[in-house]
Amino acid sequence: MNEIGQRFSEIRKNLGLTQREFSHQLSVSIGSIQGYERDQIPKGDVLQKLSDWGYDLNWFFTGLGDMKMSEEVRSVGFDRKIAWNVAFYLCKRTGATRDPEMFADTFMEIHDWMAQNNAKPEHERVPAETTAQIIDFAVQRMNAG
Repeated sequence: MNEIGQRFSEIRKNLGLTQREFSHQLSVSIGSIQGYERDQIPKGDVLQKLSDWGYDLNWFFTGLGDMKMSEEVRSVGFDRKIAWNVAFYLCKRTGATRDPEMFADTFMEIHDWMAQNNAKPEHERVPAETTAQIIDFAVQRMNAG
């Protein structure tokens, strides 16, 4: 069993589930569970469920940190999912661009940049004019896509 397989098994045991019960929870075959516990990398939908249940995928892949995400980290992740979905569906409903997914991704890039900028001490922050230029550039990029 490789390290990722061991960590996958640890998650199952942490949940108190047999391989069969875990396969039902994840909507995969028991053979998939056995493969994941040996050396196969789980598919994206399985990884998403593990993340939704609070398991830290960074820990899962690297072994670094804690098995489960803290409530603060989970809350931020949940808030990010909500913000992305709001941007996606607003774009889709208004027809703002041809690609709502790209719109939502770009929205989150701007959001993250602004959050990082605002976390800096005031004297280190990028001025509002530059922020406006960054937003204008992102809008141009979205319209070109």
